[in-house]
Amino acid sequence: MKDRTGFIVERAGKLYVRVSYTDSLGKRRELMRRATDRQHARQLKKDLVKQLDSADAEQRLAAEKITFREVAEQYKERNLIPAQYVNDRKVAGRRSLESPLRWIRLLADHFGNARLRFITHSQIDAYRLQRLKAGLSIASTNRELELLRSVLNYAKREGLIDKTPFELGAPLIHKADETRRTRVMTPDEETRLLAVCVGRRSHLRAIIICLADNGMRFGELKTLRWSDVSLSARTITLRAYHTKTAQSRTLPMSERLFFELTKLYSESSDKEAGLVFGGIDSVKKAWKTACKAAEVEGLRVHDLRATFITRMVDAGLPAEEVSKISGHAQVQTLYAHYLRITNQTIERAANLLNQLHDDAREVAERLHASHTAIAPETTAQAVPILNTDAHQTK
Repeated sequence: MKDRTGFIVERAGKLYVRVSYTDSLGKRRELMRRATDRQHARQLKKDLVKQLDSADAEQRLAAEKITFREVAEQYKERNLIPAQYVNDRKVAGRRSLESPLRWIRLLADHFGNARLRFITHSQIDAYRLQRLKAGLSIASTNRELELLRSVLNYAKREGLIDKTPFELGAPLIHKADETRRTRVMTPDEETRLLAVCVGRRSHLRAIIICLADNGMRFGELKTLRWSDVSLSARTITLRAYHTKTAQSRTLPMSERLFFELTKLYSESSDKEAGLVFGGIDSVKKAWKTACKAAEVEGLRVHDLRATFITRMVDAGLPAEEVSKISGHAQVQTLYAHYLRITNQTIERAANLLNQLHDDAREVAERLHASHTAIAPETTAQAVPILNTDAHQTK
């Protein structure tokens, strides 16, 4: 603790000792105690300064005073910053900040003036219910609560609290209750969408084909450069710098994607370091109008990634290999979040069941035929023989 200053002040005929200090978060704070006389005041000032020499005391005193807003601001300054890289590896910050910055503003507005150490499990649960009643989905509410948990864990690491409310009582984040997306693009919808990608929406055609044919994330697509594309080998290499998992991977290039990329390459002015899709940042408007024109409802751009994964698994490619292409660190994540049940999957399952039943019926018929083929007289002769053996044994 630094910059401690003690004063003896008199107010309304009463003596007080005031010691100001700067805490570990850089905030200027103050302790004030009443003294009985001047001698007591001088001794009290020494005792308070000595008490503040202890790091434990600093943490305890800071925790008593600090508000959630102050900790949230510190967390934002240290963690909610643009991603920083060393040798193409992210070492700090976040790639996407729009949503986290919005969430932390909402949390600061709600919990801002509350003393950090007095925020309770029930208060957080009340906030959760408030957000759900306001129409927020369970998944979106969970994202806000996950950020709140991160802020409180940060405070715990800094020694401002011993435990967070998330460690006490019933779970506050209910991942199992989130509604999972089940949407994939059908072949018919794909045909209709590509048919309307003309004129002002012509740029959308190559994007749709790219996302549907190799399962990359849109964030990976918009940072893709020509130096990452090999038209001769018909592969695309995503650098670790741009992937969510910070691991590079190689993607396949279908025949139609090869055709689209070849066309874009011929039109590119920078065939080395240039962006494949021209530095596009968003396709929300074009996507919305394309879906409306194609009469496609409820389909999102990110659903194309699930479409690719589902198609690959349906085609027989092992899920472990699909996860390597799609960039999932764990195959369980692929199963839980991206693998969809399609009409083709249901039909294939029904066909497999029918085949199992047919096989079982065929086995039963063969067994029945083998039993009826035994002659009655053979069976009759077998009985005395067995009885004779039994009699001789006796």
